[in-house]
Amino acid sequence: MKRIIFFSVLLVTFLFGGSRVYPQAVRGHLVYFQMGYLNAPQAGPVAQTFAPDWFPRLNDHFIYSGGEGWLRFNRLMAGLAATALTAHPVSAQQTRVDRVGGIGQLKLGYVLFDNRQWLCYSSVGQGFSSVMLTVNSAGSKPVTWMLPSHTTDVSVHLHTLLARPRPADEKTAQGLGLGLHLGYVISARSSLWQQIPDGNLLQLKPTYAMNGFYVTLTIGGSRFQYSHHP
Repeated sequence: MKRIIFFSVLLVTFLFGGSRVYPQAVRGHLVYFQMGYLNAPQAGPVAQTFAPDWFPRLNDHFIYSGGEGWLRFNRLMAGLAATALTAHPVSAQQTRVDRVGGIGQLKLGYVLFDNRQWLCYSSVGQGFSSVMLTVNSAGSKPVTWMLPSHTTDVSVHLHTLLARPRPADEKTAQGLGLGLHLGYVISARSSLWQQIPDGNLLQLKPTYAMNGFYVTLTIGGSRFQYSHHP
């Protein structure tokens, strides 16, 4: 509960902390690919329960990659996000454990700062996620377990154009850009692990929620058209 309250306050700060009179009407879009790091506490210990007792320790580290597409209407933004999570596979004594995950979300954003060269916006996303774990042992078929869940995402993104901005009287700012994306993923707790492809439920495994901070670098293109309010 304290964590939910904290991130609710953080979201309100992101959304409205920078509010001021916005003198221009802006329309446009932003699309980018991102890659970085997610730390998911308890992901390792939970995955450990699926492996043999002697298996090496599994960690909480994931590669966070994917893409997002946004439409902008003045300060408001709406977007779609697709994310892949990949942990480093671990092998020992002819047994291998692979861990992957996926997140799909609808997002709403709010522009905090924009001077045509730099754009900073906050966002909140709602969607679904899944964590999959596969145990491969020599002499037996691989066994895969999946845990689906509802997921919320709170983040802030800083984006800058690589090319020099056009003069102030130009109505369009566009081009290739780089960015930094910081966020936190919050998932609903569940113990309904499903065996793939059979769909059998295993309720003796631990309850888990994929929560954690992530940071990524982004690269993509944007095009925004500016016009003064009458």
